Amino acid sequence: MRLAAGPRLTWSLSLGLIVAGSLAAHTLAYRLTVPDPERRHHLLEASGHGYLDPAPLSSLCVTLVVVGFLARALGGRAAGSGAPSWVFALLPPLAFAFQEHLERLIHNGAFPHAAALEPTFLAGLLLQLPLALAAFGVARALVAGADALGEALAALPPRAPAVELALVVPVSAVLPRRPALGLPRVPRGPPFLPSR
Repeated sequence: MRLAAGPRLTWSLSLGLIVAGSLAAHTLAYRLTVPDPERRHHLLEASGHGYLDPAPLSSLCVTLVVVGFLARALGGRAAGSGAPSWVFALLPPLAFAFQEHLERLIHNGAFPHAAALEPTFLAGLLLQLPLALAAFGVARALVAGADALGEALAALPPRAPAVELALVVPVSAVLPRRPALGLPRVPRGPPFLPSR
């Protein structure tokens, strides 16, 4: 069973993993550089990170991965191979740097010239590459799994179309014959017309 699935759908698997890895590095950087939860919370609020809610972002990432996996499994290899390795290496650090500057710009109303020198920024930037490498490994494994599932589904014998069986049973065999309204039983025939 193969469905036509465009390369964009299979890219969603890679994109979901890239975003998840980048956000994990972002969160881990703040946890490592500011271990005290209360201080970290204040720092996140002061730097414009108060909007980050992990639940919807995690749901979005999982949805992207599942859609990409199913598109790959049901669409076949011709649907595209997902993101190349350089995207995993390049996109997370660029997205992280852009996100950090944009958050501060929106929060403070001024371009944050010194944002790149903060310890949280440097730690987050350094963590992007190992987590992007892990996301790349997971993406390769998922693509291989989707291909194996697709081949297994293609090898299944085609299902025969559903045939509807109509069981014809005479009505007299099912329902007892009773005269309507207690009238005597009259054989079928033309309507009875009284003579004048």
